[in-house]
Amino acid sequence: MDRKSHGHIPAITGDIEYSDPFFTMPPILANYKSALLSYSSSLVSTSVGFPLDSMKTRMQTHHFASSLECLRSTLQTEGVGGLFRGISAPLISTAFARSLGVSIYTEAKPIVSVLGEPVWGTHPLVHREVAVSVEQQQMDRVINNIPIAVVSGSISGASVSIFACPFEFCKIFQQILLLVNNSGEQGKDVHLQRNKLPSGLLNVARTTVRQDGVLGLYSGYRYHLVKDGVSSGLFYGLYETVKLFIQTRNNHLVQDPGWHRTIDLLSVPLSGAMAGCFSWILVFPVDTLKSQYQRDVIRNILRVEAGRDKLDVVPPKLRWPTREMYRGLAPSITRSIATTMIFFSIFEYLMKNIV
Repeated sequence: MDRKSHGHIPAITGDIEYSDPFFTMPPILANYKSALLSYSSSLVSTSVGFPLDSMKTRMQTHHFASSLECLRSTLQTEGVGGLFRGISAPLISTAFARSLGVSIYTEAKPIVSVLGEPVWGTHPLVHREVAVSVEQQQMDRVINNIPIAVVSGSISGASVSIFACPFEFCKIFQQILLLVNNSGEQGKDVHLQRNKLPSGLLNVARTTVRQDGVLGLYSGYRYHLVKDGVSSGLFYGLYETVKLFIQTRNNHLVQDPGWHRTIDLLSVPLSGAMAGCFSWILVFPVDTLKSQYQRDVIRNILRVEAGRDKLDVVPPKLRWPTREMYRGLAPSITRSIATTMIFFSIFEYLMKNIV
């Protein structure tokens, strides 16, 4: 089918119907459309949500009574720039990782669907021997899509974690650099001179490699792998299910064209927000363990830079969540809702309006 013609093409969450697109991509870029548009959307969503991510990391690794206290303390000691310290790493990695994740997900879905045929193809979650209405067929399709979306999302998240982990470590390094340097128990303090602290993404990476080798950039990778694999699978499973459910019901229950269009548009940010919220709540304790372990690794790097001995750092075991492991959840959930709504709204708008 010619790309300029109206019709349906596969997208992240089903089929997209083009209606009066405002831009046609050059043929040389057409095959990279999904990656390019998701990268552009991620740049915007990452920038908007980064101050909240910075607060989340600070609360996970240091004790603040509340999100407000964390914000006030950061502004007093580091200024507004403190909230954006380390943003270069996610601007490079998060946007590319999300773009890569979307591409892997869209490529993995048909493969998972075929390979999973003996499991949920012959005996899907919903299997009917008798004919049913079109509405019921569409709802069955939504339900039967769940395992395919979850498995494909997990593959995507686990694959992207290999690329994302070093950038995530450098981001956290920069976010809590001053906190780690200026605080610590007796015998664990650093107090390296301010002008000797590593600054900038490349300087942080070089310092880490100099002290701990290349594998130092993968400190906490086991937690990162679990977090990204589980959260990505749950995210895509929830996002597709909620979005397709709303749109399916909308097609059959809403007759007014204006309301139909409005609900259809709102289904994207609402589904993204719900999926981002629930998936993040589930994996937040693992993310906390990762951040705390990386904090101790960072403290050791700074201690060696200051001419002191390294301390023993024992990776914490994955365990049943406690209340302490949810410190920083409020700004994290707020960030997750905001960034996913922004990302998917921009992404799907561009997907529908760029051929």
